[in-house]
Amino acid sequence: MKRFVEDALLETNTSASEYWTDKLNRDCNKAYIRIRREITQTHEDFFWNYWITDIQAWANEYEIQRTWEEDEEENVIPWIDKVKKVYLKQWDNYVEIPQLADIQEREGVKGRTLKDNHIILNWTPEEDIEDWLKLEGTCIMNLPDWTDDGTDDIFPLRPELEYYKPILATDLRIRLWRAKQDFEKEWIAKQDYAEELAELKRFITERVQWIYYTNLTY
Repeated sequence: MKRFVEDALLETNTSASEYWTDKLNRDCNKAYIRIRREITQTHEDFFWNYWITDIQAWANEYEIQRTWEEDEEENVIPWIDKVKKVYLKQWDNYVEIPQLADIQEREGVKGRTLKDNHIILNWTPEEDIEDWLKLEGTCIMNLPDWTDDGTDDIFPLRPELEYYKPILATDLRIRLWRAKQDFEKEWIAKQDYAEELAELKRFITERVQWIYYTNLTY
């Protein structure tokens, strides 16, 4: 991550003393959030994923994971942003559980509701069942560590986005030139940003259907 920050500082003739760490981190985070927003506005399902969990006997309420974790094999389990569908396992397939309206609740239809940070089933399982509940939706990425010398993915689970890392440095250049009141170079950086963003959006549009419909979560 650090290399892209250093490139932006070098291209704008900005020294570390001019650009203190706290402000640098804030501006990098703003650039990252902006790109993430552009991606989801282009197609909200681009960060589509699914999560599978066990059902516990006599428990009909399950908390939605809102923090990043790692499993026993150190695979990243991303933060659930928006739940779109909930499924129950039946034999070798998952069948969707509908979100129930009040009238369906009264008629005894089996389903679920979302409340606060929980999925609530309208019936109570009577035994523990492994991998029985599946959530499908979109995830949100943690903010990267901009001082990291390593090569961690900026967008975990979507390694194909690594090709578009330079757009973050371009966004940072815009902010740096603006701070220096060099508006001509700021304008040039904005043009670069617009071209890079257009290319990224084209990629998102072409890629999202393949990601979603093949159920890949790489």
